[in-house]
Amino acid sequence: MAEDASSAPTAAPSPDDATGYGLTITLIGAILLALAYYGVVAIDDVGELGSAVPEPFYLLAFAVLFVLELFNSRGLGVVGFARAIAFTAVYGALFVVAVEGGAYLWSNPDAALEGYVGVTVFAAALVLSALVYVGYLALLEA
Repeated sequence: MAEDASSAPTAAPSPDDATGYGLTITLIGAILLALAYYGVVAIDDVGELGSAVPEPFYLLAFAVLFVLELFNSRGLGVVGFARAIAFTAVYGALFVVAVEGGAYLWSNPDAALEGYVGVTVFAAALVLSALVYVGYLALLEA
């Protein structure tokens, strides 16, 4: 009995599936994620969002991210538009919290330097970011 194409096993993503853009976004995502960790700490301490930069600049960052991803999207149309929206939501939120974290680290550098906690936070963020990228590639392969 012949197998249906939908029941055929899918191949795992190969290194050829990774692009320079994807790897760059993964690294930037790891940096933003590590800074966002400290942003959560800062927001918990201060109790408000937007203390590092005025809120209109965050809106500008969302707009720039959306336009860049929309222009870089592989497929134009609904899929490209949906991808740009998802990218903007994820990276925009990371950017906002990361800016708060960067401002917090600027005034409290010991939060990351004491005991080399910042290295551990970045290592965890890098692994998580890489796992998300490989998961995205696997989703594209499916």
